[in-house]
Amino acid sequence: MHRFYQQTFRQRLLPVLLCLSLLLGSLAAGLAAAETVDTGTVHVDDALRIRSGPGTSYATIGWLKNNDVVTILETVNTDNGKWYKITKDSLCGYSSADYITINARYESDADFEAYLSAQGFPESYKPGLRQLHAQYPQWVFRAQTLSMTWETALAAECRVGRNTIRSPEAWKSMEYGAYDWTNGCYVVFDSGGWVSAAPAVIAYYMDPRNFLDSTYVFQFEELSYSPEHTADGVRAILPAALRSITDDLLAAAKASGVSAYYLAAKIVQEGTDKNGLGTGTVSGYKGYYNFFDIGAYAHDGRSAVENGAIYAKSMGWDTPYKCLLDSANSIGKNYIQRGQNTTYYQKFNVVNTASGLYGHQYMTNTAGAASEGAIRRQRTTEEQLNANLTFVIPVYPSMPETASPRPSTSGNNNNFLGNITVSGCSLTPTFDRYTDDYAVQVGAEVSRVTVSGTLCDSGAKLDGGGEVALQPGTNVVSLTVTATSGAVRTYTVTITREPGGTTEEPVITGKTYAIGDTVTRVEPNTPVGTFLQTLAVTGGTADVCNSSGEAKTDGFVATGDILRLYSGSRLCASYPVVIYGDVNGDGLINSLDLRRAQKHILALDKLTGYSLAAADSNRDSQLNSLDLRATQKFILKLTPSLQP
Repeated sequence: MHRFYQQTFRQRLLPVLLCLSLLLGSLAAGLAAAETVDTGTVHVDDALRIRSGPGTSYATIGWLKNNDVVTILETVNTDNGKWYKITKDSLCGYSSADYITINARYESDADFEAYLSAQGFPESYKPGLRQLHAQYPQWVFRAQTLSMTWETALAAECRVGRNTIRSPEAWKSMEYGAYDWTNGCYVVFDSGGWVSAAPAVIAYYMDPRNFLDSTYVFQFEELSYSPEHTADGVRAILPAALRSITDDLLAAAKASGVSAYYLAAKIVQEGTDKNGLGTGTVSGYKGYYNFFDIGAYAHDGRSAVENGAIYAKSMGWDTPYKCLLDSANSIGKNYIQRGQNTTYYQKFNVVNTASGLYGHQYMTNTAGAASEGAIRRQRTTEEQLNANLTFVIPVYPSMPETASPRPSTSGNNNNFLGNITVSGCSLTPTFDRYTDDYAVQVGAEVSRVTVSGTLCDSGAKLDGGGEVALQPGTNVVSLTVTATSGAVRTYTVTITREPGGTTEEPVITGKTYAIGDTVTRVEPNTPVGTFLQTLAVTGGTADVCNSSGEAKTDGFVATGDILRLYSGSRLCASYPVVIYGDVNGDGLINSLDLRRAQKHILALDKLTGYSLAAADSNRDSQLNSLDLRATQKFILKLTPSLQP
């Protein structure tokens, strides 16, 4: 009898195990494939169009940014050239192969890993450096840890007018002094429409991690003279109109101790082959040369080009060599020999204390270093690329964990309010669009006020405010303005109500999460602080505790946590949290959650309560292999979310 039951159990268990084996095999195969498929890096000046099919006739379904890393699923050859089928996050479509460079696969290199750590490169630098090492193992990367923090350097470089941009409008600053509100225009800081760059743009170009690829890394190339630089290499960089100066440039580089390739790339960046300064053909000043646009800025009623020619004549630059030698000597003496020995350091002076940090910068163009790096790379021969090049890469103490994102190129940065009103009250101080924090005092009899703001740009979005229930004591109201570019500015009004009024029930005004018997619509990896802020509780306070009743002040919100609402010290309501897919209650969704759900299906371990509810990933009130597949797709990034 015992043998019969044992056999029957096996007969019932075998099909289940087989299904589980197939499911796990599928998951393992998917993960293995994800590890072995090719990846590529996007290289574009602005944004890369992703289409629904392999060709320009297909519809646009999304966009990618420069330096985005994508997974390449398929290569398709068409009459329009080669196309890649790619994925990134939830986006899956086709891109022209002309704009994506396939990344070399990095084989684990213990010596290189030890070298990176010994140099002091943070973990966030290493993915880019590993990729470069895989492509060019002979290149040398030196970390230079700077004396100032990232916050200090960025704040200094964000001084209005210090870094400029010409377009797009979304990259133009509207900070105090950068925008003329009276005339409705940007303040021009250099001829040609160069205006102050927005802080987010400066952060993007200052962050070295955004440029650790085989193109833009050249802004970190060491710029001292190298005898290995050749005439062919210089000619490959120079525009056709200026290749006749190759020998003079090599001689000037040797005499000054400055890299010949760097000088050639800087000439291309300045564009003097087009404006006459590099060809000695400026009207009224023929025969005078100014390859580097020195002194070429508009003033005294004259154009930048004319003033550049006047400067060349005053210096006696009536031959290419005289101009090249004097210019190279000046750059070598004033920049390279003072520590500004990369294009990056010449754009962002965070090393040359003798000349004054954050000043003594060769150009105001925020993208100047990246642009020169791209020119240097695009005009570099394979022979040069396979040389032993050295790159000096800055490391700022206390950098953010992730690289500064590339700002949107659409819209504008007008995230200002023209006024803030609190019904029946006066603000302290008097409203000013550049002042973010205000205070209001009300009596005990005032239980509600209406807070509102007037947008300076009708296209911007205003969140927050409205009717506010006041507790005795401090009440903080935020008015968040999102510009059409996505730039965000938050105004804060602190309303102090005198004691003695009645206490009202707390109210959740945020619409992100669903509040019922439980709290749902919470994505995995949501920090506790972000969760509480997004709830937007008025008339009370909120906190999160774990299932044991211990308060959580950091980490992620997880299945089984409890949201508690208070009025003063009085507990008013409690709501358990359910994150679909987070079965083990750690606030994440991964293979550990899959295993817990699988064990329940196989009757090897029983789920109960909110863990059981969270395992129902497809929310059909049943727990079976369909839920496992839904969770698997999310882990493999084939599904953007499991939350309703």
